[in-house]
Order: sequence, then structure tokens, then C-alpha cells
Amino acid sequence: MNIRRSTKKHDAIPQELIDRCESLGLSSWRLDLNGMPTDDPIGPSMLGLFLSSRPIRMLIVQAAMIWSSQDTLEAQEIHPGLWVFPFIEEHRDRRTGYFVAIGFGSAILESQHITEGCTGNQLQISALRHLLKERALFTAEYAASTYATISWMLNDLSTIQKNDATIELFSEQLGDSYEVVTTLQDLSKSMGSLNEPSGIIFDGITEIASTLDYNWVACVINKEHAIFEIIDTEVHQAGTTQLADSEVAQVLERIRTTEPLGMADTTEIYPVEDGIIDLEPQILVHPIKRDGELLGMLIAGGKNGDDPQVSSHETKLLESISGMLGACMENAELYHRQHLTFIGTVKALSAAIDAKDQYTQGHSERVAMLSEMLALKVGYSAEEAERVRISGLVHDVGKIGVAEAVLCKPGRLTDEEFDMIKTHPRIGYEIMKEIPALQDILPGVLHHHERWDGNGYPGNLAGEDIPHMARIMSLADTFDAMSSNRAYRSGMPREKVFAEFVKCAGTQFDPELVEPFLALDFGVYDSMVAKHKSQTPIKNAA
Repeated sequence: MNIRRSTKKHDAIPQELIDRCESLGLSSWRLDLNGMPTDDPIGPSMLGLFLSSRPIRMLIVQAAMIWSSQDTLEAQEIHPGLWVFPFIEEHRDRRTGYFVAIGFGSAILESQHITEGCTGNQLQISALRHLLKERALFTAEYAASTYATISWMLNDLSTIQKNDATIELFSEQLGDSYEVVTTLQDLSKSMGSLNEPSGIIFDGITEIASTLDYNWVACVINKEHAIFEIIDTEVHQAGTTQLADSEVAQVLERIRTTEPLGMADTTEIYPVEDGIIDLEPQILVHPIKRDGELLGMLIAGGKNGDDPQVSSHETKLLESISGMLGACMENAELYHRQHLTFIGTVKALSAAIDAKDQYTQGHSERVAMLSEMLALKVGYSAEEAERVRISGLVHDVGKIGVAEAVLCKPGRLTDEEFDMIKTHPRIGYEIMKEIPALQDILPGVLHHHERWDGNGYPGNLAGEDIPHMARIMSLADTFDAMSSNRAYRSGMPREKVFAEFVKCAGTQFDPELVEPFLALDFGVYDSMVAKHKSQTPIKNAA
């Protein structure tokens, strides 16, 4: 599958800065390295005509010639009453032009350029003077403070832009990974599920045994190949005969150490090991290969019927099914690696959020694990519980949009600060809502802080209106929060946490979920906590 991304437009100056300049009564202009305009001035049309007049343009071009030799720029009055606030535009560390905000002082009202800019039209001159008079506020002191303010805004907006780009990159990575997984699943429909390659192998060798009427057919996986990571059973058997492990070992040893009796196309024919009469008169061995790599081999023995000789029909079927199994194994391996990439990206994203606060390191992973355990406990399928786990991994991704000073505050939050914290479910939802393959996990991200009594956030949902996934995650999230140390308090003892959960059943939590949650095996959770405590927080690492 080819995933094509549209080319991203480079824009060093955020549109928000241009809008803010306008709100400050400033016009703005984009210039190339020579000071020549790349587009029309932004501001009232009358001012645009004035700024575009030849005398003003020449003043700006002359200023740009000086800027080209300077590493840092300053606000300057390039003509009495004409203030410019220049900023360097760069792309990949190369200067590409300038963004200039333009303000006016009272001296501009007496400039002869007003008449030149309006070509002597008295109505235009009168209108232009009126516009300039309203904006002619700049003195040297005011200009310096304005330039500092615009510089601060640019740095702030650039930081936000970089953070947005990071979020977009994570989203693209998640989307791209899941797109590949979904495509591979579609391709596998003709041969079964990619996440159950052993079942496909069994179906293949069963087909051989029944179609060709062989007593025993086996698929042996190459333990030296990476495919063994996902098919961790070396020998799969089908047919009326089932060999003991020792007998299988004998057959494999004979194949490794004995020359074949003959070849039929690419199928090798071997003698049968003494004592294994169910495989007589001979065994067939066909390699399973992809791109020249040996993934395993098909072995068939104990041919029934009147003709003991190997036929082309048999070798062709072995070849066809070995090709199908080879493709299946290759696709299963790719699916496995893409799935690991997807989960790894999700974990990296959740770890990046947890790392903003050393006290919450590993929080998302623990919430994901508990949520999956509870989902399985109350009847979710393994696939459904896996989706709950993924939702748990990214449930706090919206905290990327909350100030770190608030997240890491060593004390109680003010009402205003808590309101900032309460925005994170909505921010997380907005980050991931454009990824089609993640739509089913969004309810958990958005609603994991809702309460059964309707006093939660962000939707004040109550009872059955709260998505079941979110109700599960609420228990896991609260349990980890109560059990973990925080900057302003120590974790609560397990017995006290359990007592609080019983007390809050029917108010904070779904009453039908509290009992199965408390019945979980928390030994796995405790092991995970110990592991996270032993790890140095990312933000403190040097």
C-alpha cells in the first residue's frame, strides 16, 4: 500500500501573528531577501496603496539591504513617522525573506509621501490622513515595547506551531501504522486471520492430508527465521497419524542427514525412518520460501491407495499450498511488525505525556493494563479488550496541551488550574478524531472522567449514557491515581483504596463494575509499579 501525504506548506510566520498585528493597528508585509514585496500589504486598502507607492517601497528596499548584513534586527524609523518592525523568515536554517509589521508616528502626517502616494487626489489624501491620524501613535519608547511584544508573540506562536506539528506527526504515525495493519487484514481474508497464522497452517496441512489421502502431513517452521517469533510452535501435524515428539525428531534428523531418493519438481523424496511404518513407503518434503529465505517445510508421509508412486498432482498441490503458506507467513510477520510499530508509537506517545510529570511515570501503561483486565473480566473478547487497552494508553494524550507548570504543581490546584486540567479529555479527542481507525477508542479518551452520578467532565454524562469503555477506564484511572505517590501526597494503602471504591459504587463508578474490578489480580499491577519505580524519569535523566 502506498500512503501519500500532501506536501506541507512552509509558513514561518503564523497567521495568528498577522491577525494580532492587525489588532494592534499595524499593517504587515511579506518581503523577499531584496526587500521586494512577495504579496500585497495586509491592512486597510488605503494604507495598502500608500505603502505600495514607489517612495515607501524604496525606503523599505533600502532598509532590507542593511538587514541582509545583520544577524539580529531591530525596530527602526526609516522615515519620519514610519516605523518598521522586521523579522527574519527562515526555512531549514536559511534566510528566505522578511516579515515586516508597520506602524506610524505623528510625523508621518506631514510627510510629502502622502501626496505622492495618492497622486494628488484630494479625497484620497484626506481619507489617508484620517486613517494615519488614528494610527499615528508610535514614539521611540512605544516602538521598542511593541517590537518586544511582537517578538514574544512570535516565539510563543512558533512554539505552539512546533507542538502542533509534533502532535500531527504522532497522529500521522498512528494513522499510517493502522492503515497498513488494516490493509493486511483485508488481504488475509482469502486465507484466514493474519493474527492466527497457526490456524492457517493447520488448515493448509489438513487440506493436503485429506485431498491426497496421506496419513501424516506436517509443517515445520524454521526456528532460525524471524517468523518463529509469531509462530512459536515448531511442528504442526494433521492427518490420521500423530507422531510423538521423538518420532518427529527422527524424521527431521533423517531429512537433515540423508540424501533424497529423488526429486519431483521442487519436492524432495526421502526414505522412511525404520520403525515408523505409518509413513511408508516414502515421505515428501517441500520447502516453504519467500524471497529466497527458508521459512519452513511441508512434510507428507504414509500415502494410501493402490499407487505408491509420487504423482505430479501431489507435488503441484504441495507447491501451491506451500506458496500460500509462505505468503501467509510473510504477511503475518509484516502484520505483527506493523502492529508492534503501532503499539510502540502509542506507548511512546503516552510515555511522552507521562514523562511531563515524574510522579505519573508509567501511569498510562498501568491504566491500560488494568482496563484490559477488567474488560476481559466482564466479558469483552480479546480483540475488544485490546482496543480498551489502546484507549487506556492514550487516555491522557490531551495533557500535551496543558501547561507543565499546572501538571507538575507541587500542591493543590486552584479552581482556574483545575479547569485547565479538565480540558485534557477534549484536547485528546481533538488530536485523534481525524484517524478513522481509532474512532472506536475515542469514547474512552473523551469520557474517562465522567461520573456515574453525572458530576464528571467534560460532558456531565450520567449512568448508562457514559460509554462502557469509559466506565471501565474510570475505575483503572482512579485506582492508579489513588495508589500512586503525588507531589502533594503519598499513595493510599490498598485496603483504603478498596474501601473508597466500595463507598463510591453508584456515585462515582458504575456499581456493576466495582466488584469485578476489586476481584482482579493486582499482582501484575504491583510488578508494573515496581518496574516503573526502578526507571529513571525521562525528564530527570542526564
